[in-house]
Amino acid sequence: MWNYFFYGTLRDPEVAREVLGRPLSGCSPRPCVLDGYKRVYVANGTYPALVADADSRVDGIVVSRISLIEASRLSRYEGSEYTLEDMDVIVRDAGVATVRVFVPKENVRLSDRPWELNLWRKYEKRRFMAGLRRNILV
Repeated sequence: MWNYFFYGTLRDPEVAREVLGRPLSGCSPRPCVLDGYKRVYVANGTYPALVADADSRVDGIVVSRISLIEASRLSRYEGSEYTLEDMDVIVRDAGVATVRVFVPKENVRLSDRPWELNLWRKYEKRRFMAGLRRNILV
């Protein structure tokens, strides 16, 4: 069982349920931040990636008790553009925790445009969810 840092679409309970196959609440999500990175759109995408930036920090959640099957589902969801790295995050009211984080590979093109969950939900989530459900059913 592992702990993961979710910083993008997986913070949305509906997305997480589709990907993990169980409610996000069952993973004991806790607010946290990752120092030294910023969250931007992947070029021509509706989802984010992390890019190193010493003056920035990314908010997100730590999720716990991710099983081997769920880890496999997460890797499939993230795809070949991402790799897993262990990083330290600051968990609210709990200090530092080492978690697994999906980061883009060097060849992934990123935009300069910041990605925010609330704007994604408002403008992009509906289309994203339709595509996600199609891909899961394949």
